[in-house]
Amino acid sequence: MAKGLIFKYNADPGDPLMKDKISRTICGLGLRDPDFWSNDYPVWAICGPYYRKALESRDVVFFVPKRAAIGKARLDDYICTGILVVRDKLSREDVKVDSGLTQSYKARYEVDLDAHLRKDNARTRRLRPLNFILGDSSKSKWFGRNMKYLRALLQELDLQNIAERLSIRRIPYLEEEQARNLYRELVEKEL
Repeated sequence: MAKGLIFKYNADPGDPLMKDKISRTICGLGLRDPDFWSNDYPVWAICGPYYRKALESRDVVFFVPKRAAIGKARLDDYICTGILVVRDKLSREDVKVDSGLTQSYKARYEVDLDAHLRKDNARTRRLRPLNFILGDSSKSKWFGRNMKYLRALLQELDLQNIAERLSIRRIPYLEEEQARNLYRELVEKEL
């Protein structure tokens, strides 16, 4: 593992797995992002284009539902619902020919991507189609309603400064050892 980041996504609070919320008004037309279920491996494709750009092989993304979803799900604080360990990054053109992605997923990706691009400013429009993240299936995990609260776990790992930044809009980055320790705690809890 190299570095990690904590990314807040639009979770569906009514879904037991707290998958990404599918909403025609927020994020498109039927594509979950992140998506751990539709393909041979987990992917992160549309949201967070600036964060996806910064990721490299072996980096770790800790997915956390946004505050509004946490409240609607009647949870007291942030939880980690999924971990994606980066295997590779693809361009939009590479996505079209990748055999591990289903045709249905590729079609929904194209529609969703185009919907986002129409709303993006010029800088984001150039960046969003790049850095399609492929996860390592053997190391990436989706927990759904994992009841281990992330803030408490970060404090146990002596990462108070990151725990405090969970409620700030800015995405907290973790150094390699911090990411490795958080990954180990979350994965060992589930196994």
